[in-house]
Amino acid sequence: MRVLVLGDTFSEATRRAALMQLLPRLDSTRIQLAIAALRAAPDDLIDVALKAPRVLSLGAARRLVGLLRTLNIELLHILELSAAFIGIAAARYVDLPISIVCERAPALGALTRLARGRYMAQWQLLARFVQRILAPSELVKRSLIALANIAPEQIGVVYPVYAFEPVAQADRAALGLAEGKHVALIVPQGYDAGYLQALDVLERLRKRGVDARLVVIGEGETFQALHRAAAQLNLPIRWFPKRADLPEVLAACDVVLDCTEREQLPEGLIAAMLAGKPIVAPRQAGITEVLEPNIAALIVTPADVSDMALQVSRVLQYESLAERLARSARRRANERFAPEAHSRAMTEFFEATIYSMR
Repeated sequence: MRVLVLGDTFSEATRRAALMQLLPRLDSTRIQLAIAALRAAPDDLIDVALKAPRVLSLGAARRLVGLLRTLNIELLHILELSAAFIGIAAARYVDLPISIVCERAPALGALTRLARGRYMAQWQLLARFVQRILAPSELVKRSLIALANIAPEQIGVVYPVYAFEPVAQADRAALGLAEGKHVALIVPQGYDAGYLQALDVLERLRKRGVDARLVVIGEGETFQALHRAAAQLNLPIRWFPKRADLPEVLAACDVVLDCTEREQLPEGLIAAMLAGKPIVAPRQAGITEVLEPNIAALIVTPADVSDMALQVSRVLQYESLAERLARSARRRANERFAPEAHSRAMTEFFEATIYSMR
């Protein structure tokens, strides 16, 4: 089966990385993949550049029609919304099935009435012209159903690949980490006030007599807010402002704590899962989707810092519990987020979409 992946500029690094992970792992006896771009230049990733001077280009649409016919394409898979108009026009002209990616969906409470209406109209229109929509999580799927009233069977879920290479062991001394127990906090780039609760958790742990230290990894607004808040406290905290340090730092830590207030797929926790680390996290929709409560992580009530401190201390105190959680987390991550799992799921998604037209 021949599939053409269509994008616009392919400027987003995570999108390019995911494709680079997918391409060598696809079973070529089942799926042959080609990649085209509207406005990006050809390189080692993109096979064909359609040389569109702008998003709406009749010349690029004609070239895409010719490409679909020349390559005997059986499915057009649209990666970027900015490529949707030309992609849908060309695929419908040659009567091909179409799938499109919805990379993220906003939380219902975060939208104004106008923004909600615009989002609903956009995806209701797209759903009329495409056979399948690809969502990166059940959370995004539920948002699409709720916000745009799209039929659940039209949406497929394929978890994204996380190209994270864990480190088996790390030199704590080389990282500047003192003796004792280390609690990792992987903060997002955008602002999330929930992570400030980690300072309270650390204080409670030390009052319990637990020789714990906080290790903060990340960059951006949350990292800076934590740094400012910690400056007023006398707490043992080690700061790592470079995400590139994450594999080694995770390997040196004993447990990973998450304090997010948001319902989203937790990329930092997925890295912790792949690294095989025990996790304590709040009961948020994105977290419970990827972490089996009390099997792959200890789940607490959001904002309950007392319970967070209690569960972190349990993990630090009971080695058998920490090992069980770590094994389950790594198994769960490999089942859903490893490159091989992603390529299998994408192959099944492509085949199901093509067969839907036969």
